[in-house]
Amino acid sequence: MYKVDMYYTVQTLHRQGYSKRKIASTLNIHRDTVTRILKDIKEGRQVPEPVKKIKLLDQDREIIKKSLERGKSAVLIHEMLVSRYKREVAYSTVVKYVRDMKEKEVYIPIHSDPGEEAQVDFGYLGLFWKDGKRVKTWLFVITLSYSRYAYYERVCDQKVITFLMCHIHAFEFFMGVVERVRIDNLKAGVITPDFYEPLIQAQYAACLAHYGCSPVTARIGRGQDKGKVESGVKYGKNNFLPRIDHRDYYRLGSDLTRWNEQTCNLRLHGTTRRIPAEVFKDIEYKALKPLPPERFELFDIETRKVNAFGHIHYKNNYYSVPYQLIGRELVVKSNLSVLRIFADNTRVAVHDIAKGQGQYITREEHQPEYKLKKPRSYYEEKMITIGEYAHNFMLELENIKPRHWHEMIRGILHLCRFYDNQAINLSCKRALSYGAISYQEVKTILEKKLYCLHEETEMPILSGFGHDLDIYDQLNK
Repeated sequence: MYKVDMYYTVQTLHRQGYSKRKIASTLNIHRDTVTRILKDIKEGRQVPEPVKKIKLLDQDREIIKKSLERGKSAVLIHEMLVSRYKREVAYSTVVKYVRDMKEKEVYIPIHSDPGEEAQVDFGYLGLFWKDGKRVKTWLFVITLSYSRYAYYERVCDQKVITFLMCHIHAFEFFMGVVERVRIDNLKAGVITPDFYEPLIQAQYAACLAHYGCSPVTARIGRGQDKGKVESGVKYGKNNFLPRIDHRDYYRLGSDLTRWNEQTCNLRLHGTTRRIPAEVFKDIEYKALKPLPPERFELFDIETRKVNAFGHIHYKNNYYSVPYQLIGRELVVKSNLSVLRIFADNTRVAVHDIAKGQGQYITREEHQPEYKLKKPRSYYEEKMITIGEYAHNFMLELENIKPRHWHEMIRGILHLCRFYDNQAINLSCKRALSYGAISYQEVKTILEKKLYCLHEETEMPILSGFGHDLDIYDQLNK
């Protein structure tokens, strides 16, 4: 099917006196075609009538239309046509037909005033070597919507604290703050989904509020909402990355800074046809809000589960929380020097972050009362209650074993569950008289009721340590 240009060409040559044979030879078309075109022109048809192609799915147009009205996707429509109507049609054909049926959306350019908006996005750069390891590297980009003045930074993760730090660096690079920041819809974008947890949202909003601006998210699947920064990401990947002939993460940072200042912001912008740095200096910088006196204090926010010991694990150390929270998920908030721990938005513990590794940092008030280490006065009072000999036994044990007497005294106090105070007191008296100062000796006396015997009765030898050592002195003479 020849188009309108062929009609005009045939008409022009015919007016210049060319015969039909010569026109056909000149244009390399059939003479019958020349005759038909001249006939159409004579009858007033200067433009060829379009030939309507019959598409494979035209016969099912109404079925597809009703399915779209019910909200069915192209996948479901394809399955229905193949299984129910036995159509031999490819999925790609259905997708194209559905796309043509949908009403085309009209877009309106979004214009921003100076200092009104900045757009933020990430772009993947590839793998680079950092400290002996290959790490995934992304390009953080924030573009001022009016001047297209941009700030670029390379990062090796997309954590919230990294995201916020990039914003802080950008504001300091611009030497001012915009009214609002438009970010990607992070549930479907490049930031990890946990960024949209309520606490993380609050931290991001708090950071922007500190600088006097507010966040606005782009709609899912609407790249045109932040087209300025997406163009900036594409420009960085197409213009900066091909210049890099190495894979060193640290060199990449200095190269990016130099390119950002000397190439990116000094180029003639393809859309505005102006140089971003000049527009920023002459117009937009004056419209920015001033930076606050102090930087926003960044916090690393994570969740941790309390282990069976009543501690949470953070940066290779363990920090105590109230024992009632064992097994629960808590939120930890750190500024790299102080660790704050929250349960249901209520602060339950505060610790200084330890410098070493594998340490247990424990506060006594976090432990159950029965697990707390008792003072000496507690044990002395208990032993005095049992009796005079029990108290003397404790004093002698404390003198012999200054580091381990607590455990043995706790054992003797445990015996109060099975024996009365008088029996325990007399058992301590017998143990003292034979110099058998240990928990096991007192327990044996109680079990065998030796406290009922006269003191002249010999104590049973409980171990090799019970021998009279004077014998060895006799042998050495």
